[in-house]
Amino acid sequence: MEGVWVVLLAFLTCGYFALAGFDYGVGLLLRLVGRDEPSRREVLRAMTPFFLGNEVWLVAAVGVLFGAFPRLEGELLSSQHSVFAVLLAGLVCFTVAVQLRSPGWDFLLVGGALVVAVGWGVLLGRVLGGPSVLWGAGFVALFSLHGAVFLAWRLSGELRRRVVSVAVSLVLPCVAFVVAAVLTAGSVPVPAFGLVAVVVVGLLGGVWVALRGGRYRVAFGCSALVCALPVVAVFGARSVVTVSVMADLSTLRVLTWAAVVVVPLVLVFQWATWRMARAAR
Repeated sequence: MEGVWVVLLAFLTCGYFALAGFDYGVGLLLRLVGRDEPSRREVLRAMTPFFLGNEVWLVAAVGVLFGAFPRLEGELLSSQHSVFAVLLAGLVCFTVAVQLRSPGWDFLLVGGALVVAVGWGVLLGRVLGGPSVLWGAGFVALFSLHGAVFLAWRLSGELRRRVVSVAVSLVLPCVAFVVAAVLTAGSVPVPAFGLVAVVVVGLLGGVWVALRGGRYRVAFGCSALVCALPVVAVFGARSVVTVSVMADLSTLRVLTWAAVVVVPLVLVFQWATWRMARAAR
């Protein structure tokens, strides 16, 4: 049962990075891609139908963390409290700015997206023993790439050509980040980390090829996996520690009944969100 909860937490966290990652990427690129107010509104309209559905993954993952991994939650909050405080501030600013967006809110929208991207990168980098600056900058690049690929899929005309150019230009910096992350993560002896890095580089190559060929859905699938796989590396690095800080077995049995209800609801809500957005397009 312990293994099931580790897999569930990893699954929900990967889902959050793979989907909400493009929300933050769109926020980071808002002023770069949208060069006037009408184009900025079009950029945000492409993302906002998916926004709340994507954030549900984070809510579910936090619920699992607090319920099934109480000691891990305590250790993370005590050791990384400053990172979590900044992350929370960025999430609040970004969410409020998206919901109440007007030209005057762009500073909070872009700034919130930047804080979230850097914050997640710093947190994962610290877990894997890598330099915080490298991981913060690397996640800005990864989320920006993911957001650009998403916009290439959802937009058309001049805006699509613009974001495709941005996405293609971001592939090489993302590859450089992955290589540098492997070379600087020596404090965490994870044999699988190198394999994950090879897969990520291969997926980045897939993004480049798919964009060049106009296969935007394929490119989006590749970039979603690119954003999720660093989470896999973290769980691979900390799997033994994660199991050791779980709740007792009786608590896990009770939580399992809640998970049987909640996880399918998350999946159904996500499916319905994408279905409605597709029908409205």
